Amino acid sequence: MDVLANQHPLQVTFARIQQLNPYVGARLEIPITVDWLTPAELFAPPATHLTALIQATQKRLQTTAVNKIGGALIQEYQWPLIASAVACFLVDRRVPALDPYHVRLHLPLTEQEEAEEAEHPPRVAYLSGRFAALPDDPVAEHPDALIVPNRNALRDYLRNELEAHFGWVIERLSAAVGCNQRGLWLYVTDRVAGTLSWLMQEQYKQACLSCINREANGLIRVVDSPLYNKKVGYFELTDQAQRQVYLDRVTCCFWYKTDGGDYCTTCPHRTKEDRNERLLKYMAEEYGQAA
Repeated sequence: MDVLANQHPLQVTFARIQQLNPYVGARLEIPITVDWLTPAELFAPPATHLTALIQATQKRLQTTAVNKIGGALIQEYQWPLIASAVACFLVDRRVPALDPYHVRLHLPLTEQEEAEEAEHPPRVAYLSGRFAALPDDPVAEHPDALIVPNRNALRDYLRNELEAHFGWVIERLSAAVGCNQRGLWLYVTDRVAGTLSWLMQEQYKQACLSCINREANGLIRVVDSPLYNKKVGYFELTDQAQRQVYLDRVTCCFWYKTDGGDYCTTCPHRTKEDRNERLLKYMAEEYGQAA
């Protein structure tokens, strides 16, 4: 406990997130290697890293179609930021500030680079310790804490931070690639919604569809938000005593465009019947192994 007491509150939260799921990594420090970039550095002329990312994505997906390239890039970019921010909200009711000038992201140029990294390395670094929290947070008096009145206000803070960050990024990514901005927002909405359901079920194995929907209502179903899309939702499947909530996606990861790839199980290109059959088979196998 003494060690935790000497750590910044966000560092404590990041450690708890790692215990919940090792794939969700974040750090509170300034990485010293050149492959960690702020969004401002990523998009600033001559944007050499961004150009290399675009070229690598074109090669991997075997296409130059701007909306596919833009969609693939926003998916690669958004994952560590959204995962860590949503996890902070769920695990400790804290939300780090997402100012694009105060985060750094590690964006590997190739799949080989990703494979050569440590098993579950952090991919996002917060350069500022600022965070929002609730009045009953044990660290409410911390100088970096912004106290909001209740959980709904904290959820609003998370949504506003996501909107501001990705509004900044999407404007620049759209200009660089030539892709549609509204289309890019769909990928962000899918990722926020999917991360929410995934991590809620990581926390509580019996997290129900209605519980997940209640949280999602304040994040992706606020009508005047760019995250709003009525097609993004959830569905629940049951196999014997096992119940699982899944994201009803509207965007594609483009795995089918890669060498040896195929449509993934929850791909929106599949029929719902095909998707559900595959998911139920997976659930039955997982349930059988756990029994």
